[in-house]
Amino acid sequence: MEKTQEIEDLLAPIAAEKKVEIVDVQYVKEVGSWVARIFIDKNGGVTMKDCENISYVFSAFLDKSDILKDSYILEISSPGPNRVLKKEESFKRFVGSKVRIQTFKPINNQRSFLGTLLNFKDGKMKIDDVANGIVEIEFSDIKKANIETDV
Repeated sequence: MEKTQEIEDLLAPIAAEKKVEIVDVQYVKEVGSWVARIFIDKNGGVTMKDCENISYVFSAFLDKSDILKDSYILEISSPGPNRVLKKEESFKRFVGSKVRIQTFKPINNQRSFLGTLLNFKDGKMKIDDVANGIVEIEFSDIKKANIETDV
C-alpha cells in the first residue's frame, strides 16, 4: 500500500470525528526532509484555527502509529480554490462547478478537458468541455482533476 494511502486510512476516522474531510495527502521529500502534507476541508471552509487544531490531533496519531519511520514535518492546510478532486464524493459535491480533468488515455483524441461538471453517476461523469461539448469520462480514467477558478 502506498504511504499516502496508509496515512489517509489511519487519519480518516479521526477526521470524520472532527467533522473535516481529508481532501488529499502528500508524503514527499523536500530539501532533505520528509513532509507529510494533508489538505482538509469542511462545510463552510477551513480556518487557520481548524488547521492548528487538526495538526495537534493528527500529529499525535501519526507519532503513536509509527507509520512514518523517518522524522517528518507535518503540514495541514486548506485545499484552496483550485482544490484537487480525488474521491467520487468530491465529484458529486462539485457538480455544476468548472473543472479541469486529465485522463490516462485519450477520449475522442483528447486527454485534457476543461468545462462544467454536469453530473456524476455510477462511476462516470459528464462535463461540458469548452473544446468538444459534452464528454463522458469514467472515474477510473482520471489521472488528475481540479476545480478551476478564474482567480
